[in-house]
Amino acid sequence: MLALARLALLVQTLIAAGTFLVAKDASLRFGSLPLVWFRITLSAVLMGAAYTLYARKLPPFSKSEWFRVALLGVLGTTLNQGLFIYGIRQTEPLHGALIYAFTPVVVLAGSMIWLGERLHALKFFGVVLAIGGVILVLTAQGLNLAEGPLRGDLFIFGAVIAWSAFTLLGKRIIQKYGVFPVLSWAFVFGALSVLPAAPFLLKNFDWQAPGLTGWLELSYLSAITSGIAFTLWYWALKTLEASEVAVFTNLQAPMTALLSWLIFSQVPSLQVVGGGLLVILGVTLTQIRKIARANQLPKRA
Repeated sequence: MLALARLALLVQTLIAAGTFLVAKDASLRFGSLPLVWFRITLSAVLMGAAYTLYARKLPPFSKSEWFRVALLGVLGTTLNQGLFIYGIRQTEPLHGALIYAFTPVVVLAGSMIWLGERLHALKFFGVVLAIGGVILVLTAQGLNLAEGPLRGDLFIFGAVIAWSAFTLLGKRIIQKYGVFPVLSWAFVFGALSVLPAAPFLLKNFDWQAPGLTGWLELSYLSAITSGIAFTLWYWALKTLEASEVAVFTNLQAPMTALLSWLIFSQVPSLQVVGGGLLVILGVTLTQIRKIARANQLPKRA
């Protein structure tokens, strides 16, 4: 079982790394806004159908909880995926992966502000390193906001903030009802939020422009990234220790770099490599105590 869980996590890491490359190419084929609309809508259809087949009834959310799930849908799908797609179109896939690797630090900052979590010395040092690494990545291609790379990086950083807010606001309701119902209905509400844009986006959309490759890339982003990868992640998290999961998480950016080199012959600059190493090291330092506490718990059978 452990070997199977590790294999699942390795597959999930490959899918996550490939997402940055696939999203980059798909955004050029569809255009940013149409791709966002199609991805959110298709993901909602797939997740909603899967939940309906599994549960066959509405989740027992209260009125306030339904409102929270709707808010999570806007944060985790509409804003997160919208900013990500718009940003990745203008920057390199590796930059996106490295900026997303910064997510635990943003979540930690939010936990300090909203949940009163304490920042011990090791976490503080990790945060400083990670922030320094992100700054190196953001400035690697210059500071001109009129040009694509930095602007794209900043949009992706906005996506990280949106996903971090989703993580913090969804923590309690996910603990209460589980990931599947909350995420499924968050996708549905995300799709409802972009539904009014359909007449404007689809009126002059060239359905042949993306080609077969583009539609396959959309399927990858909607079914594999949003569906299969997420399922593999949470299944592995229930089976493996937190330390192992953290290691695989931090492998996503190096894996993206490897795929970029193998597929597109893209070699990152020394500044990007240095910034990436600082981000990964900093994030690891912020997680050390959490990992140690998790590893002290009785192992799962």
